[in-house]
Amino acid sequence: MKYILLFVCCTVATLAQAQRFATRDARIAFLSETPVEDIRAESTEASAIMDLANGQVAFQVPILSFHFPKALMEEHFNENYMESERFPKATFRGTVNGLDAAQSGVQNVTAKGTLEMHGVAVEREVSGTMEQTASGWVLDARFDVPCADHDIDIPKVVTENIAEVIAVTLHAELKAK
Repeated sequence: MKYILLFVCCTVATLAQAQRFATRDARIAFLSETPVEDIRAESTEASAIMDLANGQVAFQVPILSFHFPKALMEEHFNENYMESERFPKATFRGTVNGLDAAQSGVQNVTAKGTLEMHGVAVEREVSGTMEQTASGWVLDARFDVPCADHDIDIPKVVTENIAEVIAVTLHAELKAK
């Protein structure tokens, strides 16, 4: 009886652990596309955690981890627009809807939650896909972020160079914890 109880406790503990998935190297990229200029940046330092038991998901990315093709763009982004020293990270906390952990293949999902960036929290609904792999889940999403929603001011002198709405893409490979 003692061994059966021990087996059950270990099995429950393993199942509980298998409900959490995380990464420290998710990729987040963005594109500001205008007729005058396209501005791209990428970070591979985003962290993410997902709990299948309750559908909760959270992402965090250090703003200084975004890198641009041109050093001057990166400097302007951090100092003038994102004020990275004052607002060092962007976060999203929410709940994934539409995921069936028992189903294989790519699944369309929606995450509803709060995107906090530049000191401003905004409720968002983000559509994406998730696919179960041997080691966890792959999550991909694309969504738009209007600069004005997060009080990111674009000076009139560069309004033709910087889009008012930024396209964001996310790729995360979450492993069991």
